[in-house]
Amino acid sequence: MKRISILLGSLIVIGVTLWVAHFFYQHYRFVITDNAFQMADIVNVSTQKVSGKVVKLFKEEYEEVKKGAPLFKIDDKVYREDVKSFEHAVKGLEENREKLEVELERLKEELPANYREAVKSYRASLKQIEELKKEIEIAKVNYRTAVRSAKANLNAAKASQRAAEETYKTAMKKFKRYKNLYKRRVVSKQQYEEIRAAYYGALANLKEAQSRVKNSEEELKRAKSLKLKVAALEKELESLKERNFALKERVKSAKAQLKKIDELKKSIKQIKEEIKSKRAQLEKARELLRNTQVVSPVNGYVAKKWKEIGDFVSPGLPVYSIYDPKTFYVLGWIDEDKIKFIRVGSKAKAELEACGEEFEGEVISIGKSAGSVFALIPRDTSQGDYTKVTQRVPVKVKLKRVPLKCIKPGTNVNLFIEKE
Repeated sequence: MKRISILLGSLIVIGVTLWVAHFFYQHYRFVITDNAFQMADIVNVSTQKVSGKVVKLFKEEYEEVKKGAPLFKIDDKVYREDVKSFEHAVKGLEENREKLEVELERLKEELPANYREAVKSYRASLKQIEELKKEIEIAKVNYRTAVRSAKANLNAAKASQRAAEETYKTAMKKFKRYKNLYKRRVVSKQQYEEIRAAYYGALANLKEAQSRVKNSEEELKRAKSLKLKVAALEKELESLKERNFALKERVKSAKAQLKKIDELKKSIKQIKEEIKSKRAQLEKARELLRNTQVVSPVNGYVAKKWKEIGDFVSPGLPVYSIYDPKTFYVLGWIDEDKIKFIRVGSKAKAELEACGEEFEGEVISIGKSAGSVFALIPRDTSQGDYTKVTQRVPVKVKLKRVPLKCIKPGTNVNLFIEKE
């Protein structure tokens, strides 16, 4: 019995000695802390630029999700109506633009042609007026010349007629006297015949003179009738001037019509700007409509579901929280007096209490300040008693080949980092 007691005591002493030796060896070789936790990047998923009631949830808590997979959907009725409204507006503007462009092409071909035709007609009218003015001047000169000539001829014919009348009267008296004398046989037949011939010659000359007067009077009438031609030409000139005025107004009107082309171009440009604006609004409305169904931004697992169907959500209010296992790391808080033994790249191992397994890794980053710097209520050591408290510095450790079953962000970890 005594031997057994001695043996048991010896075993206990040996065991304690070995544990103490192991303890000191561990602390000599490693910086050890149990103030360490599993961490991973957690993404809070909410709506972008849209608000509304949740109508569908596609994932449950702790369920695996793939990047781009739908997570939830909000009521899109308003956003769908906005898209239809903008699509209708864009379509209407496009149709209007096409009509105006067709009209523009027609006017670009028609209006300049009308203007050129109007100018051509106006210039032709001016030429006709100038030619008619010259013709009127010539007609007036011809009229005055013809009247003067006809009057001169008439005056000469009348003078000849008066002379012929005097000659005829003298010849007639002499003929009558000689006729009586011849009957009484006072004069010879030859003398009578001579006087008789002179009488008939004077009569013929008188008739010829009367005919010339009549012809001259007719000539004067014809000359005076040229005034009617002048009047007709002047009337035609007035008609041409009226027509020319109308053509001038037509040129002005055609020139003014050319402005329609520029006005139409401005209208088309304005419509294009409206189309551009409406398309931008349409694209924005489509984007908002797409945003009513939210997809996962990463591959990972649902850590938390914050909302249920029927809940109202808006940008910034999370509906799901998702963590990506690929971003998994261990965050350990190391005492300030031990941080000097650690370097980036230092070997490490960690016991994950979530699965009771140990994994190797290395330090990937070391904090540049103590965690207390970011406390909501910083320590004030300027007054009163001061008690020194060991500060801790954050250290990140990346582990290798950790199975998904062991990754539980927020769970405790026992961390061992080899001293450098």
